[in-house]
Amino acid sequence: MLLKNTLMAAIAASVIGLTGVSGAIAADRDHDGRPDRSWAEHHDHDGFHDRYWRPGFRNYIARDRVFLELRNHHYTRFVGNPYFYHGRYVVRSYNRFGRVVFVEVNPYTGGFVGEVRL
Repeated sequence: MLLKNTLMAAIAASVIGLTGVSGAIAADRDHDGRPDRSWAEHHDHDGFHDRYWRPGFRNYIARDRVFLELRNHHYTRFVGNPYFYHGRYVVRSYNRFGRVVFVEVNPYTGGFVGEVRL
């Protein structure tokens, strides 16, 4: 009985150790899969990086213009207003199969970028 308990304790310790290592590897990656200390990851979170900005852009586009552009791409039902999520300007919408999807749009021009998997 003592051998069985010792063996089970050793197996449990090794499983916990392996789980901790895989958790540490997963914690080192952000939502997009890049390492946290990379140049791109650092500049995505500094608050000044805007992936859409170009010289000449001034203000964000009105939400009704965003919805008009999405209707042109056959997204006719929307859930809420456009908002920034992880550096993307998205709108919750329904695709042609009736599934809820996030549609990325350009916040300055209202241009359709595509569906986003979040």
